[in-house]
Amino acid sequence: MCGINGIFQLSSGNIHLKDAVSAMNVELAHRGPDDKGVWVDDSNNLGLGQTRLSILDLSNAGHQPMHDASVKNTIVYNGEVFNYQLLNDEFLKGEVFDSHSDTETILKLYRKIGLDMLQHLNGMFAFALWDASKEQLILARDRSGKKPLYFTEMNGNFSFSSELKALFKLPWIKKEIDEKVLYDFLTFNTVATPHTMFKGISKFKPGHYMIVTKDGIKAYESFNDLKHKKLQFSSEKELEDMVYHKLEESVRLRMISDVPVGAFLSGGVDSSAIVALMRDNTPNEIKTFTIGFENQPDYNELKYAEKIAKRYDTNHFIKTVTPNDLLDFIPKITDIYDEPQADTTAIPIYFISQLAKQEGIKVVLNGDGPDELFSGYSNYERYVKTYQYYKVANKAPNFLKQISKQVLDKVHPGKPLAEMAHRLANNQDFYWPGAGGMKESVKSNLISESFKESVNGHSSYNYVTQLKHDYHNFLDGHEFDYINWLCYSGYRQAVTERFLFRADRLGMANSIEARSPFLNHEMVQLALSIPGEYKIKNGVNKYILKKSLERILPNEILYRKKMGFCLPIKEWANETIYNGVKDEIGQFNKDTNLFNLETVNAQLKLLKEGNEQYTNTIWTIYFLINWYKKWF
Repeated sequence: MCGINGIFQLSSGNIHLKDAVSAMNVELAHRGPDDKGVWVDDSNNLGLGQTRLSILDLSNAGHQPMHDASVKNTIVYNGEVFNYQLLNDEFLKGEVFDSHSDTETILKLYRKIGLDMLQHLNGMFAFALWDASKEQLILARDRSGKKPLYFTEMNGNFSFSSELKALFKLPWIKKEIDEKVLYDFLTFNTVATPHTMFKGISKFKPGHYMIVTKDGIKAYESFNDLKHKKLQFSSEKELEDMVYHKLEESVRLRMISDVPVGAFLSGGVDSSAIVALMRDNTPNEIKTFTIGFENQPDYNELKYAEKIAKRYDTNHFIKTVTPNDLLDFIPKITDIYDEPQADTTAIPIYFISQLAKQEGIKVVLNGDGPDELFSGYSNYERYVKTYQYYKVANKAPNFLKQISKQVLDKVHPGKPLAEMAHRLANNQDFYWPGAGGMKESVKSNLISESFKESVNGHSSYNYVTQLKHDYHNFLDGHEFDYINWLCYSGYRQAVTERFLFRADRLGMANSIEARSPFLNHEMVQLALSIPGEYKIKNGVNKYILKKSLERILPNEILYRKKMGFCLPIKEWANETIYNGVKDEIGQFNKDTNLFNLETVNAQLKLLKEGNEQYTNTIWTIYFLINWYKKWF
């Protein structure tokens, strides 16, 4: 795993490219503590940089930027292509390799088949490749967006990097808040691709490639072939086998490494399955890592993780997080998150990554993804049922919807029923993927009138509309399936925008590479093509996945009540959050004029009195204040 960055000067200027790229490298040192490199092509005003975490080919032969001397192409690359050895056998027989790294495979594959190579890469990656003969820079990002990539075209320069903080080292980069993105952030607690919180800086779209010439961006197109497939199976058992064997293959590929591979083990279905399949693939030591919380039994799954560790003979390590650990870390999270994400469930990832690093592990497998892909949440079943009632309620006259909204706003302010009434009154879907932040009915009272004017009628519902449009494109003419709509939107929102972001940033803060076997793009396509009736069946969530795993996991693990990987934020940090907002909200509002202070103070008062309804809202404000102080 690595950090990459670069500058392509599109007009004449006086930039010292080596110094500028080197300064960007310094900001990405945590992503690649093992090596670093800078390459400058003065004739084309191009500079590329990379910091390296050595995983494949630990020798100097894996150094980057890496060159293909025969055609003078150059690459900087972040990630792993897990099927690179298969690609060498299929496309590159007879080639002489200087290393046994996947980086060299990409270089040679591009020389052989050009951009068609993107269809063959199975992995997680972001790269920039200079094609010397065509004098163009090619950038690409994997289908799920596992590896980050940001870019901007300002002041006659095209610049890119793995993290925003490296771009901020360039003197021409302006940091200006995008008000509409900030407005949406309050609802979703994340910043949706392709936006960032900064005007003029974009997140590279997953499954896309870009061509940049001296005239600027020439092409920016998708190579993602993710579409619904009509699956052919004659029995439920056959479908179980399809799921199991695809996961088995995915785990096997993701164990390719020249350093030991460990695993994050919560003791739930998904991480337990990964550990079981890892054991099938190696007789060597497997280190597993689990997080617990001091005196918080409702948040601990330690006993289940220990049972799996014993069953599959792993070397198991546990870190018990204390209230002091949490309170010390909370202010530091904004140092890591140059892009805001107010998701408290991400914080344990930092501690478990820290534990893995302490035990000498650079690569871990995790269980991210299947709850979204296979409908693992109990509220998915509730959404399906509620949707039926909502369709009926939506047929009511508009005046009745408006009255209901007004009444529920007074009787149950901020409650789910009031929010549903708001969505009915505005002719919106009742389900908003990932809207775990402020409810719109609450947000409308929290936001100042002047800030509302600055977003000029912008609605956060636009994001839901876009996701629904993308889902219909994914269906490619197949029948709409409400359960799979929940799964698809969960994959696009929760997985891509939240889980992969947190795994990358919090893992890389500890120089840890996290691999997610369930997010193999072939596994994603299979999962999203399975009919919803096989995902929730007989009251069992994630039904077909659990059935497929009965061959390797005990029922005690498969069918116990789901807990989730959460943090006791209310129990441990409410006082800290309350004081942080109370003390800082005044100055923050002078700078941004974002909030109606009277409403914020009223919610603070309720929180102080023990009303936990507004914990998430106040946490979002607390995080935003600290993030703003750090990056502005």
